[in-house]
Amino acid sequence: MAEIIKVKGSQAALCANNSHASSFANSTCVRVYNSHTAYSNVTVQTASANSTVSTDAVVVGMISVGPAEAVLLKKDPTDEVWGTAATLLGAAVAIQG
Repeated sequence: MAEIIKVKGSQAALCANNSHASSFANSTCVRVYNSHTAYSNVTVQTASANSTVSTDAVVVGMISVGPAEAVLLKKDPTDEVWGTAATLLGAAVAIQG
């Protein structure tokens, strides 16, 4: 059975560097879609205290997302998400049921 998701924000391209990562409005679940024809990496990190330099952010984990693949990432509200390609699209969602 397919997951039912509630969209909580507009889809946006993931930033390609950790100094501009997004918390997706403090969402605890982010749907990431890879519209590229190659694998791309998605990283979850702790929030940085500095909006332009993320030297104090700590990587929580990283996954590869395949071509035309969508994944749901569960994260802490303040955790930030970024990717290796602008073809990675993210949206804040909530899982329903």
